[in-house]
Amino acid sequence: MSFFVIADWQNPARLQDSLAKLIPQYSNQADTSTYIDPNVAMEQQPQPQVSADGRFAIVCNARIDNGKELFELLPKSISANETISDAEIILASYDKWGQHCPENLVGDFAFVIWDRTSSSIFAARDGMNMRTLCYLRTNGGLCLASEGQQLIKHPQYRPRVSKTALLGWISGQPDPSISMFEGIETIPAGHSLFANRNTLEIRKFWDIDPNRQIRYSRQHDYQEHLEELLRRAVTDRLRTPTPVVASQMSGGMDSTSITALANQAMDRTSQQLLVISHSYQSMASCDETDRIKETLAHLKIKHSRFLAAEDHSTLDFSQLYPPDLENPGTVLSPRYHDEMALLQDAGAQVLLTGSGGDEMAWGHSLSYSRRLQRGDISVIPEVVKGCREMALPLLTTLRQLFLSPMLPNWFKHAMGRPASDQKLPDWMPTGINYRRDLQEQLLSKGSTQFKNPVMQARYDALQWSSTINSVRSYGKVGAQYGIEVRHPFFDTRLAEFSFAIPDDLWNRKGYPKWLLRRTMTGALPHSVCWNQQKVIFDNFFAEIIRMQADNIRRILADERLEEMGLLDTRKLLQAFDDVISGQRGFSVDLLYVLMVQIWFQKYADLFEE
Repeated sequence: MSFFVIADWQNPARLQDSLAKLIPQYSNQADTSTYIDPNVAMEQQPQPQVSADGRFAIVCNARIDNGKELFELLPKSISANETISDAEIILASYDKWGQHCPENLVGDFAFVIWDRTSSSIFAARDGMNMRTLCYLRTNGGLCLASEGQQLIKHPQYRPRVSKTALLGWISGQPDPSISMFEGIETIPAGHSLFANRNTLEIRKFWDIDPNRQIRYSRQHDYQEHLEELLRRAVTDRLRTPTPVVASQMSGGMDSTSITALANQAMDRTSQQLLVISHSYQSMASCDETDRIKETLAHLKIKHSRFLAAEDHSTLDFSQLYPPDLENPGTVLSPRYHDEMALLQDAGAQVLLTGSGGDEMAWGHSLSYSRRLQRGDISVIPEVVKGCREMALPLLTTLRQLFLSPMLPNWFKHAMGRPASDQKLPDWMPTGINYRRDLQEQLLSKGSTQFKNPVMQARYDALQWSSTINSVRSYGKVGAQYGIEVRHPFFDTRLAEFSFAIPDDLWNRKGYPKWLLRRTMTGALPHSVCWNQQKVIFDNFFAEIIRMQADNIRRILADERLEEMGLLDTRKLLQAFDDVISGQRGFSVDLLYVLMVQIWFQKYADLFEE
């Protein structure tokens, strides 16, 4: 659900002109989706919500999950209203707690509130990065929108591409807090913004607490706690007026767990669960059809559909993965359109996914290193056994887990392996000024510091997770079909738990997601819960790359980014040729720079030099 807000404290008369530029169809006639005050205009479909006393107006893209808890703290007029909207819950919370309002909200949200009395703006974004919120400082005012691309038509803005954002994608480390548009800024996840005529302040209201610890005397208590949180996360995301809810399910732990819990919760309602899955008939190593069917039978799910992953594979690569203007990682794939069209025909308005399972439940291999450092030598035969069962290279794994983490940084540097040089791909020019700054950015430690290196590594990975690209892509396509894509694993309550329990509960006996597997044992088939062979879909993707090698090479050969000083095209093409010849595997770094080239070639004409 898109929205934007224009505030002009210096010259309110300019609001009309700004609206006319941002909304071509806008006229001076009454517009049911626009709220206009002397200093602000707010646009949204459906229309902005106004508080009963007329003081506050809000636009939002929100789903508030802790409404029941909030009702006990808010006025009875709120809790007694059975049809209360999420926007009204946020307004009532803001009326009670002011700028501390988002600290009390659980869910996925981005909202902007206009306070008519103080002529001020308050905006906030959820902590798990599920919604986006951008802003543009203007002469005498401020413009906010649910997406940065909505702001580039503002009459005071000259569209310019952000070289810093481009470099992040080219380097394989896109920063989710940087907009692709120079001068347009993103409110970071878990932060709020306050602005009036004289002030603009950004404040963090939520983060994972590095000092919080949850300790139980029994292992079973951790399982019960995790199950309770997962059930709540799934149940909260089942809220919909339609009789059909869809769940996207592969044969892995994450999506099967979400589907199983949704199925259990819906047994007590009249809703129907529709499961959609993908088949890979042309590549057996990627196909999970048998395991999916086994899970469907185990859960006694009657309604399911398979979509062939091979559909559209003959399309040009840039048509198969067309990027949205917002950023190169948000792709509007025809495959996603197929899924959403199917769900729309089935009458569903909600799609659940297993996205976020790796970030919340995988754990980290450093847990094994930490156990050895604490004197637990049983970890060594445990890792050896896991390597044999998963066909991993034994010596390499032992070196990575037990030797490398114990070497001091000065020794690694003396051996010629400074981390900074390894973090950036070969195709980044060595002479650009950005390289040093980007290296420092990648290596610098954020404000949130864990004493436990395992948790620190997991936290850093969460901040830069590529899964967010999938979240954005599905969300964007789903919105075109009136479908909200929801991700139960990306829940702040679950995140707080995940980082507060002992780190080795996630990695044990050669199994990542060990605690999740223990929790879901019995609810899922044993072949799913305790399968150690995680299916990697890179082979299917690599086949598409090989089939379209000539076309992709032409895309990569575009020299305009090199002319901007951001890319070494020769080295990039050499890396791609090495992939095609089999000398190296296709990496996510190469995928990112490929998507940047497609994005830039599609949208370059929108930007000024």
